[in-house]
Amino acid sequence: MSRKNRKVFIHKKKIYRFFISVGIFAFVIGFFVFLFFIHDMPDLDNLESAGRRASIVFESYDRKNIAVYGDLFRNVVKIEKLPKYVGNAVIAIEDKRFYRHCGVDLFGIARAMWTNILNRRIVQGGSTLTQQLAKNLFLSRSKSIKRKVQEFILALWLEKKFSKKQILSIYVNRVYFGGGAYGIDAAAYRFFGKKAHKLTLYEAAKLASVLKSPATYSPFYNVEKSDHRTELVLSCMVEAGYITEEEMKDAMQDKERLSHPSIPMDENRYFTDWALEQVQELVGVGEEDLIVRTTLDAKLQMNATYVVRNVLNEYGFRNGARQMALVALDRTGAVRAMIGGHTYSTSQYNRALALRSFGSAFKYFVFLAALERGFNIHDHVSDLPISIGNWSPKNYHYKSIGSVSIQEAFVKSINTCAVRLAQKVGMPAIAKVAEQLGITSEIGRNFAAALGASGVNLLEITAAYGAIMLDGAKMVPFGIVSIKNQQGKMLYCAHQRHAQRVILPQNCEKMKTMMKATMELGTGRRAKLPVACYGKTGTSNDSRDASFIGFAPPLVTGIWTGNDDNSPMSQKVTGGILPAIAWRDFMMAALGIGKQLQEVKIQERPIAQISLKKEAKKTTPRCRRMKVLVDGIF
Repeated sequence: MSRKNRKVFIHKKKIYRFFISVGIFAFVIGFFVFLFFIHDMPDLDNLESAGRRASIVFESYDRKNIAVYGDLFRNVVKIEKLPKYVGNAVIAIEDKRFYRHCGVDLFGIARAMWTNILNRRIVQGGSTLTQQLAKNLFLSRSKSIKRKVQEFILALWLEKKFSKKQILSIYVNRVYFGGGAYGIDAAAYRFFGKKAHKLTLYEAAKLASVLKSPATYSPFYNVEKSDHRTELVLSCMVEAGYITEEEMKDAMQDKERLSHPSIPMDENRYFTDWALEQVQELVGVGEEDLIVRTTLDAKLQMNATYVVRNVLNEYGFRNGARQMALVALDRTGAVRAMIGGHTYSTSQYNRALALRSFGSAFKYFVFLAALERGFNIHDHVSDLPISIGNWSPKNYHYKSIGSVSIQEAFVKSINTCAVRLAQKVGMPAIAKVAEQLGITSEIGRNFAAALGASGVNLLEITAAYGAIMLDGAKMVPFGIVSIKNQQGKMLYCAHQRHAQRVILPQNCEKMKTMMKATMELGTGRRAKLPVACYGKTGTSNDSRDASFIGFAPPLVTGIWTGNDDNSPMSQKVTGGILPAIAWRDFMMAALGIGKQLQEVKIQERPIAQISLKKEAKKTTPRCRRMKVLVDGIF
């Protein structure tokens, strides 16, 4: 070899060594970089390992889904077992090139970048359905380069390990649809109360429309946006050739039906929050998924929500009443409706379980104790003014005549008569009757307690009134019928209870006579139904609480209205007005003798504190003559 050639050879050898060294160095660096990206990646061989909380699904008595606690996962379904349009709806809106890419769509990324540049903001994403699956199943929500590289790696791995149909199946079974529902079967159950294989084309499009942002496009809370995006999904399906224009028009027939959900499921949570405590006591709450069948009647609950909101909108807010609660129980003590406030999303405080003063509604226990001690409804009691120490209860809008029958004292809710009966019977005896009927809160031993000064809760006092409907048997409220696990194993089943008789039947008949007369002649006239009905009004001092409790078989219902801060309402708000109107509207609908109630949205307005002095100044003698007879202790 010539000297010249030898120099060239040596030079090339150095270059080769340099590139080989660089290549080895780059490989080593790349290897360690690769390890950096994958060292904390999850187990790729277990797609079911995504973290979750145990779910508790609450069903109404007629087996409608009313609330979900925890993460709702139901049956795993294969995409080929579902109507073809279910998978196509997802692909049409989420990843049109799903069947043409290898997990990462470079064309889609370039298109998205160009669109975003033109609009000078992010309006389009380039992630494929496979990348979304990788992100949703395995990765955090952080927007770091590391997370994005991991997403690419996982997407490529998923495409290599699974077929397109398998990837689509995994996706629809594990993706989040909102409302605690993970997977297409859970979402179908959550939103439409059916299994995934029974979804209609429009329902499938509506579920696909949720995927971009479950909170934004929720069918429950953003109906207009949900409808608009559902139509977009159907248009994309037409564009992709999955359905025809005619099929889209047929599918749109479902829009009206699905655009008006009965009520947001949150309004059931006053009841299910209460029932959840019973679940914990009965079977405990661990890692096992539970299905709880409750006593709640979905239609009655819906009507109760509409009534509460309508009465507050029409009469309550303008008269200083900002909240209302309602409970309804049947003969067995099963809670068929429970409303703890007008909107759960703004306040989770359950007023149906809160201790409040029920004013004259508490006289129920006073008169019942008197009957149990041998008094008769035709016996007379003095209605003249009375003083006990420094306390002198007043009779509002009632002029003493000397003495009246016990029945008239009850019907007109005369305070002085109730106090005199309490003196004769004794407060311990009254407290004992209340305790026997299920009142668990402490009843004061002073005579002001006879006029409702002691706090009780709406659920308990309503059940106590129910004892008269049961001819003296104690009514014990309950909310759970059965508890099963996801495999169908029965963990708890409610059995018919033997009702304990605590009131003599003849005294129940006497109470019915007085309560019926109250509806016809006394303070409960606004609540009167065209069927046999019985009830009592209650209003506390300064109109801070107003209530109506009564029954028309087979339901006993109690309603309370007032303010959380215990501020006074207008003195126009009494138990015989707002609660009585609400009670009548609810019972008419419940018994099927009233008009169909319509969905109502709350329209609360800011209200100034009610001034009792100003209220008094506004009330002229003429106005006072025109005012209705109001109830007992204000």
